[in-house]
Amino acid sequence: MKRILFIGLLAFASQAHALDRVQADSLVARGVRAYAAGDHGAARAAFDSVSVEYSSAALELNLGNCFFKLGDVAHAILHYERGLRLAPGDADLQANLDFANEQVKDRVGAPPAFALGNTWAQLRSGADPDQWARRSLWASMLFFTLLGLAVALRRPVFRRAAWAAAGVALIGLLLCLGFAWVRHSELRDDSEAIIMAPKVDVRGEPRPSATVLFVLHKGTKVTVLQQDEQGWSEVQLPNGNVGWMPPATVERI
Repeated sequence: MKRILFIGLLAFASQAHALDRVQADSLVARGVRAYAAGDHGAARAAFDSVSVEYSSAALELNLGNCFFKLGDVAHAILHYERGLRLAPGDADLQANLDFANEQVKDRVGAPPAFALGNTWAQLRSGADPDQWARRSLWASMLFFTLLGLAVALRRPVFRRAAWAAAGVALIGLLLCLGFAWVRHSELRDDSEAIIMAPKVDVRGEPRPSATVLFVLHKGTKVTVLQQDEQGWSEVQLPNGNVGWMPPATVERI
C-alpha cells in the first residue's frame, strides 16, 4: 500500500458551501494526523466529512487507504475506482487498486489491457477533469484571433500564413473538444459498480425464485446494464456473463 497523501488544495467544490475551504483543509489535516497515528477510523470519518462537499483523486486515495486498513476491501476498491475516474492512469491509485483486488474472492476473466493504457489514460484525463474544457476555450480564442488576422491582413504572404495557422488551430480546437467530451462522458457514467454484499446469487431473471446462474462476492466490479422498478440490477462481468442481482447489493462508482 502506498502511504497516505496530503491533499493540500481540494478541488471541484460542489455548489453548496456548508463546509468552506478552510474547514475542509482542517479536516484533511486532522485525517492525515489520525492516519499517521494509526487511528484509521477517525481518519476515515474526517476524510468522509470532506467528501460530502468536495472531491479529488487524492481524497479518494486517502479514503480508500483508510477503508483498506479497516478491513473493508470493497469500499477501498470503490474509492480507488472513483479516484481513477478523476485521474485515469494515476500510479498510486492503480497500484493500490491492484493490491486491493488481490483480496477479492472472485477472479473474473477480462480482455487483456491495452499496452499503452496508462499513457492513454493520463493523456485523456489531463491534470484535472476541467483541463480539456479550459484548453478548448484557449484553442477557440486562438482560432478566432488567427481567423480575424487572415481576413484583416492585406499582404498575400501574411494572409496565407494566417489561414494556415488558423487551420492548425481549428484542428487543435476539435481535438480539445473531443477530449473534453470524452472526459465529460466518463465523469457522468455511473454504469460501473462494486458489490457490497458478502455473497450474491446472480439469477437468470429479476425474481428470488429464478435460476442461479453464478455467485459473486464482495468487492467484485460489475457493469450495471439496467435496473427494474423493484431495484433488481442486470449486471455484466468483464468476461461477458450477464445476470440479475437483488436490490441493495451494489454501490455505483
